[in-house]
Amino acid sequence: MTYLLILLILALIISPLLWFRQSPRQKMITEMRRLASSRGLRVRLVHAPDAREGEGRLEYAGYTLLWVPDSSPSPFSRMEKWLLVRGTRRGDHSPWEGWQWMGHEANDRLIPVIGAALSALPADVIAVEVNREGVAIVWQERGELADIDRIDAQLKHLRSARSEEHTSELQSRISS
Repeated sequence: MTYLLILLILALIISPLLWFRQSPRQKMITEMRRLASSRGLRVRLVHAPDAREGEGRLEYAGYTLLWVPDSSPSPFSRMEKWLLVRGTRRGDHSPWEGWQWMGHEANDRLIPVIGAALSALPADVIAVEVNREGVAIVWQERGELADIDRIDAQLKHLRSARSEEHTSELQSRISS
């Protein structure tokens, strides 16, 4: 009887400590975020991209590829901003089924590049955005480590396409 009582007390002491262990999903998310960070992506928790002010919780992850990796001012900080969201009823129609523009649309010259990126991104990506910080996606982080490679490649592709477009716009303004 004494041994049973000792085992019960030990179980009561140890069981709360087991709550601190990460689940397999938490371990995968931690590893994905670590890998993304090592690739130069900034990771943070964000609201749903179509949420209004004060609406919703921080339930999604935003992965951002900055225009300029260091802290110097970005030459792209004044360029257009756009947000493309999947599975929302808000916003304006886009060329891609299930995606809506929130606010401004991207330049028409970027449409093929955006379409290629959307088809290559993981299925649980719910938004793609270009803003003054860089190129970003919002997703639910349901996947595997290989998804980070896909996201990194597509964000870099979008960043280079937008940078080239911005440079050509500046050159056309200078020449006119």
